[in-house]
Amino acid sequence: MCIHLGNTEAFIWDKDMPNERRTDLDETNQLLEEIRKEIEKDERRLIYSHEWQDGDFLISDNLAVGHYASNDTARPKSEVGLRILHRTTTKGISSPRKGQTTI
Repeated sequence: MCIHLGNTEAFIWDKDMPNERRTDLDETNQLLEEIRKEIEKDERRLIYSHEWQDGDFLISDNLAVGHYASNDTARPKSEVGLRILHRTTTKGISSPRKGQTTI
């Protein structure tokens, strides 16, 4: 499951089934809060926050991690410096499976 924690409008249950339904705003927010709590439990052991330094280069797998920009990224450029993001999307030839190793 790939979820943008800061920009998810709804969830769809039983997609393309006769009983398909879309969550309303309250249910969506409740689910997102449950997901956030799960991520932050156990002293936030699943969370990595990068302390940026000049010259840093970071690669993340957007299908394998949840991510969002911290509030600091909305501060003025004069306070936090210029933030540049380059995005690349690649496509594999097979669907990933748990325990699968490919080169």
